[in-house]
Amino acid sequence: MPEKKIRWFIIARHGETDFNAERRVQGTLNDPILTHQGLSQAAALGKYISKRGAITRTFCSPLQRCRQTYATIAEICSDNSNLLPEPTILENLKEIELKEWQGRLRNEIMIEDKTNWEIFKSNPCDLRLENGSFAPVLDCFERAISNWDVIRTDAASNSADVIFIMCHGAIGQCMLLQALGLDKKEYGKSRRYALDICECFEIEFESDLSEYSSRWRKIDTSQEVSKWQSTYSSHLIASTLATNR
Repeated sequence: MPEKKIRWFIIARHGETDFNAERRVQGTLNDPILTHQGLSQAAALGKYISKRGAITRTFCSPLQRCRQTYATIAEICSDNSNLLPEPTILENLKEIELKEWQGRLRNEIMIEDKTNWEIFKSNPCDLRLENGSFAPVLDCFERAISNWDVIRTDAASNSADVIFIMCHGAIGQCMLLQALGLDKKEYGKSRRYALDICECFEIEFESDLSEYSSRWRKIDTSQEVSKWQSTYSSHLIASTLATNR
Protein backbone atom coordinates (compact mmCIF):
# COMPACT_ATOMS: atom_id res chain seq x y z
CA MET A 1 0.00 0.00 0.00
CA PRO A 2 1.59 3.36 -0.99
CA GLU A 3 2.54 5.62 1.93
CA LYS A 4 1.62 9.25 2.45
CA LYS A 5 5.23 10.03 3.28
CA ILE A 6 7.54 12.78 2.04
CA ARG A 7 10.58 11.53 0.13
CA TRP A 8 13.48 13.48 -1.36
CA PHE A 9 15.33 12.45 -4.50
CA ILE A 10 18.74 13.94 -5.31
CA ILE A 11 19.63 13.66 -9.01
CA ALA A 12 23.28 14.50 -9.72
CA ARG A 13 25.40 14.79 -12.85
CA HIS A 14 28.96 13.46 -13.07
CA GLY A 15 32.09 15.64 -12.97
CA GLU A 16 33.93 17.01 -16.00
CA THR A 17 35.39 14.38 -18.33
CA ASP A 18 38.12 14.44 -20.94
CA PHE A 19 35.36 14.44 -23.58
CA ASN A 20 33.70 17.47 -21.92
CA ALA A 21 37.01 19.33 -21.96
CA GLU A 22 37.49 18.51 -25.66
CA ARG A 23 33.85 19.40 -26.47
CA ARG A 24 33.36 15.89 -27.77
CA VAL A 25 29.94 14.18 -27.75
CA GLN A 26 29.77 11.40 -25.16
CA GLY A 27 26.29 9.90 -25.28
CA THR A 28 26.32 6.29 -24.15
CA LEU A 29 30.06 5.77 -24.72
CA ASN A 30 31.89 4.28 -21.75
CA ASP A 31 35.32 5.66 -22.71
CA PRO A 32 35.18 9.15 -21.10
CA ILE A 33 36.94 9.49 -17.73
CA LEU A 34 37.01 12.30 -15.20
CA THR A 35 39.64 15.02 -15.50
CA HIS A 36 41.46 16.40 -12.43
CA GLN A 37 38.89 19.20 -12.49
CA GLY A 38 36.10 16.62 -12.64
CA LEU A 39 37.47 14.83 -9.57
CA SER A 40 37.64 18.15 -7.70
CA GLN A 41 34.04 18.90 -8.68
CA ALA A 42 32.95 15.46 -7.45
CA ALA A 43 34.72 16.05 -4.13
CA ALA A 44 32.92 19.39 -3.71
CA LEU A 45 29.57 17.72 -4.41
CA GLY A 46 30.56 14.99 -1.95
CA LYS A 47 30.98 17.58 0.81
CA TYR A 48 27.45 18.81 0.17
CA ILE A 49 25.98 15.30 0.05
CA SER A 50 27.80 14.33 3.25
CA LYS A 51 25.90 17.10 5.09
CA ARG A 52 22.54 16.22 3.56
CA GLY A 53 21.70 13.58 6.17
CA ALA A 54 21.35 9.83 5.98
CA ILE A 55 20.92 8.49 2.44
CA THR A 56 19.77 4.88 2.52
CA ARG A 57 19.17 4.09 -1.17
CA THR A 58 21.39 5.03 -4.10
CA PHE A 59 21.35 4.44 -7.85
CA CYS A 60 24.03 4.95 -10.48
CA SER A 61 24.41 4.93 -14.26
CA PRO A 62 26.52 2.01 -15.53
CA LEU A 63 28.88 4.39 -17.36
CA GLN A 64 32.42 4.87 -16.06
CA ARG A 65 32.21 8.63 -15.55
CA CYS A 66 29.28 8.24 -13.17
CA ARG A 67 30.87 5.37 -11.28
CA GLN A 68 34.02 7.49 -10.80
CA THR A 69 31.99 10.46 -9.55
CA TYR A 70 29.97 8.25 -7.21
CA ALA A 71 33.14 6.66 -5.79
CA THR A 72 34.61 10.09 -5.06
CA ILE A 73 31.41 11.29 -3.39
CA ALA A 74 31.20 8.08 -1.34
CA GLU A 75 34.81 8.55 -0.16
CA ILE A 76 34.09 12.11 1.00
CA CYS A 77 30.92 10.96 2.75
CA SER A 78 32.88 8.18 4.48
CA ASP A 79 35.48 10.67 5.72
CA ASN A 80 32.60 12.66 7.24
CA SER A 81 31.05 9.58 8.89
CA ASN A 82 28.05 9.53 6.57
CA LEU A 83 28.42 6.29 4.65
CA LEU A 84 26.70 5.86 1.30
CA PRO A 85 25.44 2.36 0.47
CA GLU A 86 26.63 0.50 -2.61
CA PRO A 87 24.60 1.86 -5.52
CA THR A 88 22.13 -0.10 -7.57
CA ILE A 89 23.38 0.11 -11.17
CA LEU A 90 20.42 1.06 -13.34
CA GLU A 91 20.92 0.65 -17.09
CA ASN A 92 18.30 3.25 -18.00
CA LEU A 93 20.25 5.95 -16.14
CA LYS A 94 22.82 6.03 -18.95
CA GLU A 95 23.06 9.21 -21.00
CA ILE A 96 21.04 10.15 -24.07
CA GLU A 97 22.04 7.95 -27.01
CA LEU A 98 23.35 10.06 -29.89
CA LYS A 99 24.28 7.26 -32.29
CA GLU A 100 26.62 8.43 -35.08
CA TRP A 101 27.49 11.65 -33.24
CA GLN A 102 29.11 9.86 -30.32
CA GLY A 103 32.87 10.35 -30.03
CA ARG A 104 32.90 13.24 -32.52
CA LEU A 105 33.78 16.87 -31.84
CA ARG A 106 30.80 19.22 -31.59
CA ASN A 107 32.34 21.68 -34.06
CA GLU A 108 32.75 18.86 -36.56
CA ILE A 109 29.09 17.84 -36.24
CA MET A 110 27.94 21.45 -36.61
CA ILE A 111 29.63 21.55 -40.01
CA GLU A 112 29.12 18.02 -41.31
CA ASP A 113 25.57 17.46 -40.02
CA LYS A 114 24.41 21.05 -39.80
CA THR A 115 20.69 20.43 -40.39
CA ASN A 116 20.35 17.83 -37.65
CA TRP A 117 22.45 19.89 -35.23
CA GLU A 118 20.20 22.91 -35.74
CA ILE A 119 17.14 20.73 -35.12
CA PHE A 120 18.76 19.41 -31.93
CA LYS A 121 19.33 22.96 -30.68
CA SER A 122 15.96 24.42 -31.72
CA ASN A 123 13.48 21.50 -31.44
CA PRO A 124 15.28 18.59 -29.78
CA CYS A 125 12.28 16.25 -29.79
CA ASP A 126 12.25 16.39 -33.60
CA LEU A 127 15.82 15.10 -33.96
CA ARG A 128 16.17 11.79 -35.81
CA LEU A 129 19.51 10.01 -36.15
CA GLU A 130 20.57 6.69 -37.67
CA ASN A 131 19.04 7.52 -41.07
CA GLY A 132 15.93 8.96 -39.48
CA SER A 133 15.07 5.80 -37.52
CA PHE A 134 15.98 6.85 -33.97
CA ALA A 135 14.65 9.72 -31.83
CA PRO A 136 17.25 10.37 -29.07
CA VAL A 137 15.24 12.75 -26.89
CA LEU A 138 12.03 10.70 -27.07
CA ASP A 139 13.97 7.57 -26.13
CA CYS A 140 15.62 9.41 -23.24
CA PHE A 141 12.27 10.69 -21.96
CA GLU A 142 10.77 7.19 -22.03
CA ARG A 143 13.73 5.90 -20.02
CA ALA A 144 13.18 8.71 -17.51
CA ILE A 145 9.61 7.51 -16.94
CA SER A 146 10.87 3.97 -16.44
CA ASN A 147 13.54 5.18 -13.99
CA TRP A 148 10.98 6.92 -11.81
CA ASP A 149 8.81 3.80 -11.72
CA VAL A 150 11.75 1.68 -10.55
CA ILE A 151 13.27 4.18 -8.12
CA ARG A 152 10.06 5.37 -6.44
CA THR A 153 8.81 1.79 -6.04
CA ASP A 154 12.14 0.84 -4.48
CA ALA A 155 12.05 3.84 -2.13
CA ALA A 156 8.57 2.93 -0.92
CA SER A 157 9.51 -0.73 -0.46
CA ASN A 158 12.59 0.16 1.59
CA SER A 159 11.07 3.11 3.50
CA ALA A 160 13.87 5.34 2.21
CA ASP A 161 13.56 9.05 3.03
CA VAL A 162 16.44 10.42 0.91
CA ILE A 163 17.49 8.73 -2.34
CA PHE A 164 20.63 9.65 -4.30
CA ILE A 165 20.77 9.17 -8.09
CA MET A 166 24.06 9.54 -10.01
CA CYS A 167 23.52 10.08 -13.73
CA HIS A 168 23.98 12.47 -16.68
CA GLY A 169 22.77 15.81 -17.98
CA ALA A 170 20.13 14.78 -20.50
CA ILE A 171 18.59 11.89 -18.58
CA GLY A 172 18.65 14.04 -15.43
CA GLN A 173 16.80 16.83 -17.22
CA CYS A 174 14.22 14.36 -18.56
CA MET A 175 13.66 12.98 -15.06
CA LEU A 176 13.13 16.51 -13.68
CA LEU A 177 10.64 17.37 -16.42
CA GLN A 178 8.77 14.13 -15.74
CA ALA A 179 8.71 14.84 -11.98
CA LEU A 180 7.30 18.32 -12.65
CA GLY A 181 4.67 16.98 -15.03
CA LEU A 182 6.06 19.07 -17.90
CA ASP A 183 5.84 17.98 -21.50
CA LYS A 184 8.88 16.41 -23.17
CA LYS A 185 8.85 19.33 -25.62
CA GLU A 186 10.25 21.47 -22.77
CA TYR A 187 13.52 19.55 -23.08
CA GLY A 188 16.37 21.90 -23.99
CA LYS A 189 14.09 24.95 -24.02
CA SER A 190 15.27 26.58 -20.78
CA ARG A 191 18.45 26.60 -18.70
CA ARG A 192 16.18 26.35 -15.65
CA TYR A 193 15.90 22.63 -16.25
CA ALA A 194 19.47 21.99 -17.45
CA LEU A 195 21.70 19.84 -15.25
CA ASP A 196 25.26 21.11 -15.62
CA ILE A 197 28.45 19.33 -14.62
CA CYS A 198 28.33 18.16 -10.97
CA GLU A 199 25.11 20.04 -10.24
CA CYS A 200 22.15 18.27 -8.73
CA PHE A 201 18.41 18.59 -8.48
CA GLU A 202 16.63 17.95 -5.19
CA ILE A 203 13.07 16.87 -5.83
CA GLU A 204 10.41 16.41 -3.16
CA PHE A 205 7.36 14.15 -3.44
CA GLU A 206 4.76 14.63 -0.69
CA SER A 207 3.46 11.08 -0.99
CA ASP A 208 4.01 7.80 -2.79
CA LEU A 209 0.51 8.44 -4.13
CA SER A 210 1.60 11.70 -5.80
CA GLU A 211 2.01 11.50 -9.56
CA TYR A 212 4.23 14.58 -9.60
CA SER A 213 6.60 16.31 -7.20
CA SER A 214 5.56 19.12 -4.86
CA ARG A 215 8.73 21.22 -5.12
CA TRP A 216 12.35 21.19 -6.30
CA ARG A 217 15.59 23.14 -6.31
CA LYS A 218 18.92 23.14 -8.13
CA ILE A 219 22.21 22.77 -6.26
CA ASP A 220 25.46 24.21 -7.59
CA THR A 221 28.18 23.71 -4.96
CA SER A 222 30.11 26.74 -6.25
CA GLN A 223 27.18 29.02 -5.38
CA GLU A 224 24.59 29.46 -2.66
CA VAL A 225 21.94 26.75 -2.48
CA SER A 226 18.95 27.90 -4.52
CA LYS A 227 15.51 28.34 -3.00
CA TRP A 228 12.84 25.69 -3.29
CA GLN A 229 10.45 26.22 -6.20
CA SER A 230 6.97 24.78 -6.25
CA THR A 231 5.94 22.48 -9.08
CA TYR A 232 2.92 24.74 -9.61
CA SER A 233 5.10 27.84 -10.13
CA SER A 234 7.30 25.89 -12.54
CA HIS A 235 4.20 25.11 -14.63
CA LEU A 236 3.29 28.80 -14.74
CA ILE A 237 6.82 29.78 -15.79
CA ALA A 238 6.96 27.06 -18.45
CA SER A 239 3.61 28.22 -19.83
CA THR A 240 4.81 31.83 -19.97
CA LEU A 241 8.06 30.87 -21.69
CA ALA A 242 6.20 28.73 -24.24
CA THR A 243 3.85 31.62 -25.03
CA ASN A 244 6.78 33.98 -25.62
CA ARG A 245 8.74 31.64 -27.94
